[in-house]
Amino acid sequence: MSVVVENNENMTDFGSATKNNFRPSKKVIYEGLHEIDVGITEYSTSVPGISAILKHRLSDFQVNEIDLDGNVIRLNSTTVPEKEAEVFEPKDFIDSTGLCSSYINDIDDLIVSKSTRQIEICVDGLTKEERTSMHKFFSSKFGTKISTSTINKAPNKQFIVIKLANLVKNERQSWPKSRPEYLHFALHKCNMDTTQVVSILSKQLKVKVNMIKHAGTKDKRGNTTQMMSIRRIEANKLVKVSARNVWIGNYVYKDATLKLGDLKGNRFNMVLRNISANNNDVTKNIELLKTNGFINYYGLQRFGSSMVSPTYVIGKSLACGNFEQAIEHVLKPRPMESSFETDLDRARAVWWETRDPKSAIQQLSKKNFTIEAKILRSLAFNGPKSYVNAFQLIPRNLVMLYLHSYQSLLWNKIVSRRIKEFGLKPIIGDLVLVEREIHEQIVEVMEDEEVEVEQDDKFPDVTAITEETLENYSIYDVVYPLPGFNVCYPNNKIGQWYTEILAEDGLTSEKLMKKDKLFSLKGTYRKCVSKASDIVWSIVNHNDLNDDLLLSDHEKLEGKKPFKSVLEGKYRSLLIEFSLQSSNYATMVVRELTKQDTSSHSQASFAQVSEKHKIVDENINTKKPKLDES
Repeated sequence: MSVVVENNENMTDFGSATKNNFRPSKKVIYEGLHEIDVGITEYSTSVPGISAILKHRLSDFQVNEIDLDGNVIRLNSTTVPEKEAEVFEPKDFIDSTGLCSSYINDIDDLIVSKSTRQIEICVDGLTKEERTSMHKFFSSKFGTKISTSTINKAPNKQFIVIKLANLVKNERQSWPKSRPEYLHFALHKCNMDTTQVVSILSKQLKVKVNMIKHAGTKDKRGNTTQMMSIRRIEANKLVKVSARNVWIGNYVYKDATLKLGDLKGNRFNMVLRNISANNNDVTKNIELLKTNGFINYYGLQRFGSSMVSPTYVIGKSLACGNFEQAIEHVLKPRPMESSFETDLDRARAVWWETRDPKSAIQQLSKKNFTIEAKILRSLAFNGPKSYVNAFQLIPRNLVMLYLHSYQSLLWNKIVSRRIKEFGLKPIIGDLVLVEREIHEQIVEVMEDEEVEVEQDDKFPDVTAITEETLENYSIYDVVYPLPGFNVCYPNNKIGQWYTEILAEDGLTSEKLMKKDKLFSLKGTYRKCVSKASDIVWSIVNHNDLNDDLLLSDHEKLEGKKPFKSVLEGKYRSLLIEFSLQSSNYATMVVRELTKQDTSSHSQASFAQVSEKHKIVDENINTKKPKLDES
């Protein structure tokens, strides 16, 4: 772990900071995880990389979802579709019971008076067909002004209940029958978690969070566009949503909702700034990328932002059944991971010193609903030994995030060792998928983002490569398992490595199955090497390192003009666009091109070096020549 010590003469102590209502600065800056920490060590090519700065600006990283039909989702319209109100056309329905006509005047009075009372017609003894004919008769006579329903009252008594439609809470009665039930829309966001946006929509639309569906979670840092759906809500209500850095459009009504995994992949548009390679070298590297692909590692986003307690460390403790240790990792103080001290920092410090959850809770604000706060409150209520209970209060998707992070670490390590020892060719005993493709619904995450993480119920079939079938496969067919209790392991040396790496943590595949399914690890399969498709690229010249070189969907919609390359510009940057499958990481594509660590700290260091060089060059250019003294 690396830290940078700051000399801040104006640094305020905690007491005065509280009094003046601002957070105190810390004296250290946290560096964070590097790729080597999570098993990312190898490359698919050996050519020198294109030195560059990744994600320097928010606009440098743009993601557009690709739907199941292969369409790239782009926000290109905010127009609300014409209201598809159901047109009521009276029809002559026959009332076979003869009961309806005697209630027509009562219903007319109900409509005129706008009364809250209801009319009840006893239909005891009538057949279902007869009751249906009554409903159709009233619908043909009064349209959508009234609501009719059949209810059971008293022993064996049935009634048709009639009341004004606007008094019916169930939307089923008033939603136009001609309009599909689900509103689908494109959501474009900037520097926001998907879950954060869903929460905002939930509050403003007054619907439950789980009513808002999406195919996958998108990165926080950058501009992203994806489809979402909500059941029985009109587009004109979405138009009224007001949230900073969120734009909505492309409204369309459909018969089915979106489900997690309903996407083919993602289209990435990225800027690699201040490249050092010449055009020929850039062309060569990109052509090699097209041919050889990239090692399909789980990127740093998979492992959280903490080096003190990475998500995989907590996941390993959960996999081992050591819940006390897992809680210790979650609540361990992290004094170097943020610029300001928070109530959570203070709570962690108190817990670490006293192991008293009640004292630690006193440091938290009432509005703190973080994982740590939930755990501390659970320990305070159930007792400090109730470690399992504490994790059962955490959303299932977050528990799985920890466990999947541990699996991902082991996968990265195994694949790095395999490629280092055997190269990029399949070997006898390697695994390949049989017939149908794997459909892995593990989505890319950013830092502590809450996401839904699931695995397909239709588990993929695999077979081992034999001497007879070896020539039928390439490295792009080879898959390796994420360790679990129901996966097959390679029938070769790599299979032995899985046994060894689990044994180092006191585990076996069988021990990954728990009585409590919440903590069980099934495992799945992931391709060893993958390829980006439809790669498009260009190089632009510019004079300011901070120039906005890419337009977001929102900016294009507003008619903003794209950046024009500057002849003889001071900086050269690579604009590259490509498509990936949903479980692939764009940072691993960039890593293959640049041969650089993709951690945020490393990229920030590159940017600082570029800025320093810029300042030096400017000083040289503006320095006045000395007069000749001779």
